[in-house]
Amino acid sequence: MAWLRASQALTKMPELLLKSRVTFDFDGVPQIAERLSIQKKANLIRVGIDTMLGSSRAHGLPPIIQVEPTNVCNLACPLCPTGQGTLERPKGFMSVETFQRILDDLGDILVAVHLYSWGEPFLNEDLPNMIEMCTNHNICTLTSTNGHFLQRLDEALKVVDAGLKTLIIAIDGSTQEIYQSYRKGGDLEKVRRCTANIEEAKALRGSRFPFTALRSVVTRDNQNDLTNLERLASDLGADMFTCKTLGCLPCSGVFKEYEPTDGNYLRFEYAGSSRIGRPLIQCPFPFRQPTIFWDGTVVGCEYDYNLTAGWGNIATQHFTEIWNSPQAIKLRHSIRECRDRPSFCSPCPYQDRAQDFVELYCKELKNQ
Repeated sequence: MAWLRASQALTKMPELLLKSRVTFDFDGVPQIAERLSIQKKANLIRVGIDTMLGSSRAHGLPPIIQVEPTNVCNLACPLCPTGQGTLERPKGFMSVETFQRILDDLGDILVAVHLYSWGEPFLNEDLPNMIEMCTNHNICTLTSTNGHFLQRLDEALKVVDAGLKTLIIAIDGSTQEIYQSYRKGGDLEKVRRCTANIEEAKALRGSRFPFTALRSVVTRDNQNDLTNLERLASDLGADMFTCKTLGCLPCSGVFKEYEPTDGNYLRFEYAGSSRIGRPLIQCPFPFRQPTIFWDGTVVGCEYDYNLTAGWGNIATQHFTEIWNSPQAIKLRHSIRECRDRPSFCSPCPYQDRAQDFVELYCKELKNQ
């Protein structure tokens, strides 16, 4: 939704005004927000006007936020700053009190909350509570997991009962050997059990949610395993199988070791060994979808993971102050003017894309 152009957003207006709902997708995974209040609809319209006017000072508040339940992880994926051990921020877990402050300020206008960032969200034992708090505000929730949790049915039932709308489960190989080539320290059997438990919990509750999307990041090691992965996703009862281009930490010294050799799966194009530059993107995140780290710090983009350009902290400030703080306006202005962008913009994985979208393949598996 954050990537909608103004012309695309206008096509959503009849649905928003007449049916009080809006449909969109997240990396190809379908999302729908229904029974939107007047406040939420009015805010979406203000955000649309901000987009068309091109202002660095926002009149609308973000309809979607990304929240980091924790920046701790149980795996050591080589193209993740947490997995690499290079994350420079202190590690910790968001408290329910901090999350409540977010909802106190934004609960009446948020359409969706993405509950993950630079860690494994289910390591935070309060995650089901956070999901339920969003459900009580009619906020759609999405989280992404490495699938090593929810190993018991009762744990899966808590997530279903909390009202989670979308669950993305990383599964990067149909065999343990292929899977662990990227998911260092991972156990494929645990991923299978997590998926099966969620589907069983949905069946027991008679619920369609969470919509489960098994997600494969295409690497050199699994590029020939995708057909097997889709079959495995179907056998496990998932709602969707998706493939995504490898893009995280593209300037890392080991990125090339994991990048596919099949050009159809590459995120970037190259001239020799150099990445082909493309026109600067008009990044939407500081304008419509900021990130709040586990300690309450607000940043304009999740890729500012070492906190070089923080905007403020929800624990000590109201979000409305932070949203149009001098730091926020400065970042938006630098992006609009295409100059003086902060250092974390340089290796942006959304820049120089050869593909129009980061997702390569998305297939719904049920009712086929």
